[in-house]
Order: sequence, then structure tokens, then C-alpha cells
Amino acid sequence: YCDTSRDEHPDNLRFRAQVETWIGRPVTVIAGTYASIEDVAEKERYMAGPKGAKCTVEMKKVPRFAFQRADDIHVFGLTFDEPRRIKNFAANNHELKCDWILADLGWEKMHCFEYLKSEGIELPTMYRLGYRNNNCIGCFKASSPGYWNKVRRDFPEVFARRAEQSRRLGVKLVEASHHNRIFLDELSADAKDHYTKPESISCGPECGSPQDQQSKGTI
Repeated sequence: YCDTSRDEHPDNLRFRAQVETWIGRPVTVIAGTYASIEDVAEKERYMAGPKGAKCTVEMKKVPRFAFQRADDIHVFGLTFDEPRRIKNFAANNHELKCDWILADLGWEKMHCFEYLKSEGIELPTMYRLGYRNNNCIGCFKASSPGYWNKVRRDFPEVFARRAEQSRRLGVKLVEASHHNRIFLDELSADAKDHYTKPESISCGPECGSPQDQQSKGTI
């Protein structure tokens, strides 16, 4: 586990502990030099852009690169309904030997959810709150008004911090309409909720690759 716990929902600690008990093995925690995604943005003067988020590179990729060995088999949790992400990752990481066990078994995300529940493991709070991803609260890659208004309702203190930092760094995170980006503090609280439309903010292993073109919140 690449440690981003400071920016995630605290219930993730409970989930990880339950998984450790379930599999009978401890989860190894590794970390880089940054304490939080806000720390990355502050020091790198960058939040997110066309190639993804700098926080993923600094807090997940860099520690993983230092930890991994040349003969490792990499098992990432991408599922059968994510073929594009698997294809892009494989194309950009020829040197890695990957085992896409979930995709090979035909398992989609909902299959994983149901299996965990059948084993008595409650899903992380972010999923139960209706978020599609269990990554950092207030993900820098997000751009939809609906996502950010949901964060504002569920986690107002996080929304306030994101609004302050993005304004100070000059980053317009919200895509109010096509080719029209605004600052978080300009987002109306009653803006039409577009969160029913899937948004690619998954903090997966391919974030930061040339094919990861979903986010445009560049400074």
C-alpha cells in the first residue's frame, strides 16, 4: 500500500485491517517524501494536467519503483470492464510482468464488491457514500461540477482547502461547460449535478502515462 492515508477517508484503515485478517497476511506500507497531495501540489506547483496528477507519480509511482524488484509479478486491481486502462498500462510498461487476474477471470468491479460483502467485509465508506472511486477525497483530477458539489456537501472542510489552494496556484479545476473552466470558489452550490456521468478519476497505476488524458486542470 502506497501511503496516501492522510488524504483518504479514515475508514480505509478499517478496511485494510479487515483485509489483512481475511487473507492472513499483513499489508506492507511504503511511502515517498511527500506527506499529502496538498504537499505535492504546494512544492511542485502543479495539481493535475493532461497526463494525470503529479501526486500519483510522487506518492505512488516513485515509492513503488524504489520498492519493486526486476523479477516481481505485478497484480493490479483493474477489472474486466477496464480494458482500455489495462491496454494503456501494458503498452507503457513493457518491462513489467503483470498478472491481470480479475480481468482474466471476467470479474467486473461489482463482482468484487459482492464477493467482499459475502466474506463479511463492509465496503469502504466512499463507495457507500456514492463515489465511484475510493481514492483521495477531493481528487485533483476531478473536473465535473457534480463531483465537486458532492465533496462540498460531504466534506466541506476538504472542499474549502481545495478551493483555497487551487485559487492560490491558479488552477481552474471545474469544467463548468465545454472548454469553460472555473475556480472551485466560483462553482455555484446549486449547479446542475453531472455526477451521473462517469468521470475518470481513478488513481490507478496508469495515471501519469501519455494515454491518461482525462484531466485538464493544468496550472
